[in-house]
Amino acid sequence: MSELSLETLRALGREAGLDAVGATTADPFPEMAPRLEAYAARGRTGFEHDQVENRIDPRRWMPEARSLVAAAMAYLTPEGRQLARRHPRDPRRGVVSVYSYGEDYHNVLAKRLRRLAELMGAEVGRPVRYRIAVDTSPLVDRRVAERAGIGWVGKNCMLYSAEHGSFVFLGTLLTDVEVEPAQAMVPPKCGACTRCLEACPTGALMGPGVIDARRCLSYITQMKGIIPREFRIPMGRRVWGCDTCQWACPENRATGGASHAEYRPAEELAFPDLLEILSWSNRTFEHRLGHTAAAWRGLRTWQRNALIALGNCRDEAAVPYIVPFLRHDRRELRASAAWALWRIGGEAARQAVAAAYAAETDPEVKAEMAWAASSRDA
Repeated sequence: MSELSLETLRALGREAGLDAVGATTADPFPEMAPRLEAYAARGRTGFEHDQVENRIDPRRWMPEARSLVAAAMAYLTPEGRQLARRHPRDPRRGVVSVYSYGEDYHNVLAKRLRRLAELMGAEVGRPVRYRIAVDTSPLVDRRVAERAGIGWVGKNCMLYSAEHGSFVFLGTLLTDVEVEPAQAMVPPKCGACTRCLEACPTGALMGPGVIDARRCLSYITQMKGIIPREFRIPMGRRVWGCDTCQWACPENRATGGASHAEYRPAEELAFPDLLEILSWSNRTFEHRLGHTAAAWRGLRTWQRNALIALGNCRDEAAVPYIVPFLRHDRRELRASAAWALWRIGGEAARQAVAAAYAAETDPEVKAEMAWAASSRDA
């Protein structure tokens, strides 16, 4: 017999400030192995763990685990929805994913899960052993949440909750408490709809439930190094993340708004000034974004993305701000600056790239500059 009923767990989850909570056993997920192996064969993004066995067996991460408690926390507030839809007319404003509008969800959700563990301990009357995972374990959080009965996975590979759609953060609590598991998974509601697949700017959604994460703009904006040329125009003004497949989904149109104060947005974070980003110091970056989930890659990643976004704005007034980055000590910034100047076009931009080419020593950056100096305007 379970130590804790599912009904009691859900009540404790609400008390802990979570929007949806469910449970499943700590048994392995063998059905995931073929898909994960195929995904690995196509090439990983580098963000996930590389051992398939560790990803499908929770007890490899916590041997004494008896249950997996899945939790969802909604992050799209009514203010966030309104703000995301209100693109400023100024083309030199970048766009960031809604999930980074507020405080870093890793910290917020982990705190709620710790509170849930405390409440569970009080309920069962003994010390509870647990581990918390918020993008920090080998496990596939969406699959855990699906088996725990808190939602279903859409064709865009996102987990949907009944009340909040796919705009939810997921976390997992592995525990030695035996919790009554969910008896059935929530059936998908996609039907014949393929709007998310059609909306993806890069074709990263290869089919229903199949993603090439290396083509996803959410990954592209967070990757290290020089962004491949084929993704730069599709990036548009995105400087962090991408929500296109979520906004395209009809299931997300009538979802309830999140009420968590931690995720209330600030307009300057939603649409940052691209020229300002180029002028930021590390201290300024930390002050502006250090409390969000968008800061972990650091200032130079943001500046690289801002250079590409400015190129896509095609505003010649930005040229003087971009040119200094042709001499930056970071190769990805030099390459991105050269591309941005090509995209904007004009004689001043072309001459600046040609001059930088003469002094460049990095072969890949030099090739980028040669292409930018010799190619026709976009």
